[in-house]
This record gives sequence, C-alpha cells and structure tokens, in this order.
Amino acid sequence: MSHANPTRRNRSFLAEGEQALIRWILPQIPSSMTSLHLTGVGMAGSFVAATALVGCNWSYAFLPAVIVGVALNWFGDSLDGSLARYRREERPRFGFLVDHTCDLFSQILIIVAFGLSPFLSLVSALVVLLCYLLFSAYTYIRAAAHHIHQMSYIGLGATEFRILMIVWACLGAALDLREPLLGALTRIDVAILSLGAIAVVGLGVKAFGDARAIAESEPAPGKVAAAAPDPSKAPTTNG
Repeated sequence: MSHANPTRRNRSFLAEGEQALIRWILPQIPSSMTSLHLTGVGMAGSFVAATALVGCNWSYAFLPAVIVGVALNWFGDSLDGSLARYRREERPRFGFLVDHTCDLFSQILIIVAFGLSPFLSLVSALVVLLCYLLFSAYTYIRAAAHHIHQMSYIGLGATEFRILMIVWACLGAALDLREPLLGALTRIDVAILSLGAIAVVGLGVKAFGDARAIAESEPAPGKVAAAAPDPSKAPTTNG
C-alpha cells in the first residue's frame, strides 16, 4: 500500500495567484525555519485572531489583530507543506497528519471565536462550523476513495474562506454589528441557516455523484460474475 499523499486539486478563484505568491516567498524563508515552525506560526495566528475577535466586544481596536492573526494563520498553513516539498524534506504521513490536524483545530478556534464576538451569534457560528466540519470530513473521505485531496468547492478554498472572515469582521465593525450570543434568531442567523442548508444539500448531491462515478468504475461482484462466461456452458467440439 502506498503512503504517498493524495494528489492535491485546488481550483479556487485565487489558486493561481496564491501559488505564484507562495513560489516567490519560499526562497525568502530562512534555512533555520522548518515546516514545523510554520505550522506553529499558523496555530499561533489562530490564537491571536480568536483572542482579538472576543476582544472586539469591548473595543474595535482589536480588529487589526484579527486581520494579522488570520494572515499569520494563512502564512503558516499555506507554506508549511510547500516548504517541505520545496526543500525535498517531505514526510508524507507525518506531514499530512500534523498539517491537517492543526488546520482543523485552528479553524474551529477561529469560527467559535466569531460566535463569541459581536459579529456573529453563537448559533450562526455553529452552523458555519457544522458546514466546515462536514466539508472537511468529506474531503478526507474523498481523498481515501479517489486519492485526490480536493482543496476547494465551487471556487472557494481555505484562502477564500479566510478572506471572507476578515471581510465580515471589518464589515461588522463598520456597521457596528452587535449580534446576541444566544436568543431569538436574527436576520443574519436566518440567512446563514439558509446558506448552510443549501451547502449541505449541495454536498449531498456531490457525494451522490462521486459514489455513482466510483460504482461505474468498480462494479459489484455479482455483476462481474454475471458478465463472465460460464465454463460449463462453453461449446464443445468432437474430435
């Protein structure tokens, strides 16, 4: 069994520009900094962003720290694996495990912090978190079934998601949003619940399509047996 990482497929809107930026940054990284250091930078960025989001309840002076934290999270998460590949220092199983585990906890931390901030209610944040976890889980299921790591859906990947978080925090501060922690659903809650339902249905449709494609390339044993010729019914010739 091969332990190589699944093939990475990124068709997000910003993928081409992002990869060009990463290729430019990689040679600038000091040799003393390793891919594990970058993973730590990404985790630290998520803590900074989460703390600043909660701090925005008291002052929007924390908003720049939200932007810096999310940017650090992007920097660490997007470049750790790229740096290992650039330096030919890959450890496929270890890197895959550590990278995606840290990314999972980082995004959970930031999303939950949004629910504790003035910009989203906890209900909305948990809906976003549910969708994130569903898509993440299906990404790993699909990687096992197809050996393809799908990094984006309908043009949206992790980078676009981070940009949306920054934009929402800035917009919320500009509009002075004060979403309740809990309580009656607000218009924003209803909108996010509706979008979440659409996303879940869309994921279900994609999963059905993927399963159908696999079924066609991997027919059931009964169908294979039925298609095979029966040796007992083979024509005989009299010699």
